[in-house]
Amino acid sequence: MRRANLQAGVFGAVLAIVLGVITLLPYVGLCIALPLYPVAFFLTGLAAVRLADQRPGVGEAAAGGAVAGLIAGLVGGLAAMFLAPLRLAIAGGAEEAVRVLSPEMMQSLIGRGLDPVAVMDFMGGVGAGMLCCSLQLISGVLLAGTGAALYAAYRQT
Repeated sequence: MRRANLQAGVFGAVLAIVLGVITLLPYVGLCIALPLYPVAFFLTGLAAVRLADQRPGVGEAAAGGAVAGLIAGLVGGLAAMFLAPLRLAIAGGAEEAVRVLSPEMMQSLIGRGLDPVAVMDFMGGVGAGMLCCSLQLISGVLLAGTGAALYAAYRQT
């Protein structure tokens, strides 16, 4: 089962990286990729059960799927962390992102001695990358474990 979990995790990681690259497409990238992330992680769990040498029980399948989802979520999340600054640059950079802030928020940042462009550069690059990484890690474990458990229960009937 360990080999199957590793193979399924690599499968899910490749899917997550491909979806991460799709998010770089201007305008439509996020709209295409975001709904497909849960599907990719769910398929990772299915792959963990499908690649297993023996039919695992539901509990063993859920644990194996969670491990595969952990691998996929970690690799996909790290890819998202490195792609977030690129996404910000494609969107016009931090200078364009500052236009989203309200005048009150701008005054608040300036009053605290912070440059709004630097804050948005950090939040759009590092902050968004960390958020994407943690979301992929959590959803990868949960969805792959759920998918593996459901598929193992289906195969037992």
